[in-house]
Amino acid sequence: MTQNIVKSKLSILIVLYKRHYKDSAAITTLLECASYFCENGIEVDFFVWNNTPQCSPRLVREGLTWLEGNNEGLSHIYNRVAAQAFAAGATHFMISDDDTDYSSQSYVGEIASAIEFEAKSSPDAFGVILPKIYSGANLVSPGERFWFFGRLSPGVESGINSSANKLAINSGVIFTKACYVRMMPLFDERLKFYATDTEFFVRYERYYPQFYVLGTALQHDLSEHTSDNAERAVFRFQEMIRGFRVIFERKNYFFRLIMEAYLLISSLRKSVSYKEAEFFRSYISSFKERK
Repeated sequence: MTQNIVKSKLSILIVLYKRHYKDSAAITTLLECASYFCENGIEVDFFVWNNTPQCSPRLVREGLTWLEGNNEGLSHIYNRVAAQAFAAGATHFMISDDDTDYSSQSYVGEIASAIEFEAKSSPDAFGVILPKIYSGANLVSPGERFWFFGRLSPGVESGINSSANKLAINSGVIFTKACYVRMMPLFDERLKFYATDTEFFVRYERYYPQFYVLGTALQHDLSEHTSDNAERAVFRFQEMIRGFRVIFERKNYFFRLIMEAYLLISSLRKSVSYKEAEFFRSYISSFKERK
């Protein structure tokens, strides 16, 4: 059993969307881990934000706070619950989608080791702890960034990693209280659903030179993102346009010119691929609104 030398409290938020809580891999596997956190010296409590109340009844359990909203923006949810959790004494705060599987046997022990390592490190060393996230056999987080392009990484070392030009998906990210205080609000609420993680990590590298990667692999299904119908794909594209412009608003003129060219070309390619001109119209409309 790992003996954690620091008293720590981890608050975990799972955002439930369009499913019953019993069908959530994250809720099921994390609740099963509750006793293991205690054995490893970590006090844990849970928040579930049901973002589609019509799809699930309330889950009543000691140490779990149930919150509801009607399709609220993720950035707003994360910021609101982070403030509540840290005000209630959390030393660490974790966010999760409802479909990430945390059943890896080494998961809790790895978090305990990361928190112990943090206690021995400089306060400025790192502000987030990340799991390795796989979709099937592919490592999808952490990944790499080249300009505004996100790219998969062939692999990532456990432990300390440079944060420069790196990205990660939101699910499973653990924030330290020091990171929260330094960067609050953690998320830009101009972004609702997509690109919230990209915006955070682009900004994060200005505050911290490194992040910590757990030595355990988790599964997260990304198949839904590759099987959108045209209407859903248009919505995602509109969110991507908004996200890029918010995230990179401080970049120089040349960078933003290349970015706009990329978005325009993407709108044309998607219009052809989906046989739907709304992609191109969305780009033109959004461009005019900026004038």
